[in-house]
Amino acid sequence: MPRPVRARSTLVTVGVVLAVAATLPPTPAHGQEPTPAINDNTSHADTTAAAPPADDPASDAPPPDAGPSVAYSVDLRLTDTADVPGDLATRLEAASSLKALAGDPPATRLGLRRRLEADQAALTHLLRQEGYFDARVDGTIDDAPKAQVTVTVSPGARYRVTGTRVVYTVTGTGDRTLPGTLDPVGLTVGDPARAEAVLSAEARLVADLRTAGRPFAEVRDRRVAVNHARRAMGVRLLVDAGPPAVFGATRFVGLDRMKQDALADRIPWTEGDTFDRALLDRYRTTLLSTRLFRSVTVKPGEAPDDAGRLAVIVTVTEAPPRSIGAGLRYSTEDGPGARFSWEHRTLFGRAESLRVNLDVALYEQSAEVLFEKPRFLHPDQSLRLSSAVTRADQAAYQGLSLETTAALDRRLNDRWRVSAGTTVELANLDDQGESRQSVLVGLPLGATRDTTDDPLDPTQGTRLGLTLTPYTGQVEDQTVTFGVADVVASAYWAPLDGDRLVLAARTRLASLFGADAGDVPATRRLYSGGGGSVRGYGHQRIGPLDDDDDPTGGRSALEVGLEARIKVTETIGLVPFVEAGAVSEATWPDFAEPIQYAAGLGGRYYTDFGPLRVDIGVPLNRRASDDLVQVYISLGQAF
Repeated sequence: MPRPVRARSTLVTVGVVLAVAATLPPTPAHGQEPTPAINDNTSHADTTAAAPPADDPASDAPPPDAGPSVAYSVDLRLTDTADVPGDLATRLEAASSLKALAGDPPATRLGLRRRLEADQAALTHLLRQEGYFDARVDGTIDDAPKAQVTVTVSPGARYRVTGTRVVYTVTGTGDRTLPGTLDPVGLTVGDPARAEAVLSAEARLVADLRTAGRPFAEVRDRRVAVNHARRAMGVRLLVDAGPPAVFGATRFVGLDRMKQDALADRIPWTEGDTFDRALLDRYRTTLLSTRLFRSVTVKPGEAPDDAGRLAVIVTVTEAPPRSIGAGLRYSTEDGPGARFSWEHRTLFGRAESLRVNLDVALYEQSAEVLFEKPRFLHPDQSLRLSSAVTRADQAAYQGLSLETTAALDRRLNDRWRVSAGTTVELANLDDQGESRQSVLVGLPLGATRDTTDDPLDPTQGTRLGLTLTPYTGQVEDQTVTFGVADVVASAYWAPLDGDRLVLAARTRLASLFGADAGDVPATRRLYSGGGGSVRGYGHQRIGPLDDDDDPTGGRSALEVGLEARIKVTETIGLVPFVEAGAVSEATWPDFAEPIQYAAGLGGRYYTDFGPLRVDIGVPLNRRASDDLVQVYISLGQAF
């Protein structure tokens, strides 16, 4: 016969103070933060003592003459489900060591029984934390060679919150703006009597006080009373609100190269404002995002002065101002390539940056200098100056070009940025056997929206980039005026928990208008194909070709791509992809040139600084001039 093993609450006391003390951590001592997590694994004093953990060596250790291990199966049954949340069964299974260790059976039936007893203690504890103080967990083990373990969970009625009260020490006495209950922080009468809800409300109360001029607020004591006859719980907190304060002076410690006024300009508060500790965290994040500091701490002074002003102390450790970088890439069409960079991040002591990039490949080389001055005429605006010289020996064109740009970049919010500027391009190109010199002046306008979670390996969110650039200038002795509009959008979705599978999509639509393609310098025509657009085709090779099978470019381009990023392990991934693109001589895609399709498979090696990418793409409707396969190697995802 199955032998029952029972754990049941037998509390009948009415109005017992601290009846849930076992499920709530003790109130933190003076000066400590409230404990946000519940890690206690003991039951109430009136429950049976918890057995040793199932994975305790002493629990399952076999005697010297022990036989084979005891295989078993588990049936966990949840009854009385009328008043339980939908995820309770899943959480109970996750907390069960019988379930978790089923593939590693104990050596003896005694070990199996101890696992069952440990499960009963763990499940009872979980149920109490969820407000089921009358919960009952019964278990049986039959005598079959493969033991059948049956665990029956009867939650019983869920207790409810019937009252909350917040009492203040002398520092809060008489201040009617301070909340007297936990209603404003999310714990109200009628809520389930959950331990996590009590802790969450307590933490939020302290956080709210600290953002409302009480920077030293803390909970001194927590009293929880359970009435088993009424199935009710009451909560009482004793809170030291601390003295009220406003922002005082800010003092900086540790500055070397950085100018103090450059940091003071970024402070998100004004002296005399109500003290808000959340602003201290925001300011710390702002300073760290500049990449100018190895460490930053922002904390209040010890106490307000007689006028209620509380100083802020900012302690920083500056990072080295200069850095160098290098990167390698490879593609079948373009061969190997390398990129080198040097950067100075605080040129004049106010976070001005100077960057030099050198890009070297078989068919194109470029050198670029960029200068950026943040907070130019506006806290969220930067001035960007750049100049780049490029030597190209591409199939589409060959020659030298020099482009210089000045632009303002404005951050509107966490998602949107806009930019506007002017650019000048000088070019001397061999275009389809004809040498042409050109001078262009453009007014680039742009907007971007980014909600993704990672610049190199996004798993969720969207990106949108819009650019519109009108140009005017001379090509040889002919005046030309035209415009280029380009829209690129991508989206990322992880349908499963975590990032084991990420579905990614990308599309691009571009148009050149106001002039014929032949009247426009080759550097400004539209192209498609290659590692950044349609993998499987050579660089710029989608679209019209001349008699030598060299791309001529067009006035419109359309690209679409889909891929599934599958993580096989934490460091290895596979990425099947399909992509398509078309380039037309019309202003908008008219598909006079066929759409070129491609598919392929990629591998990813995930590192701390981004994924290493190896993609192999093949054209699905290959033309005679297209290679059979293209290989791409670089850092970061394809899009």
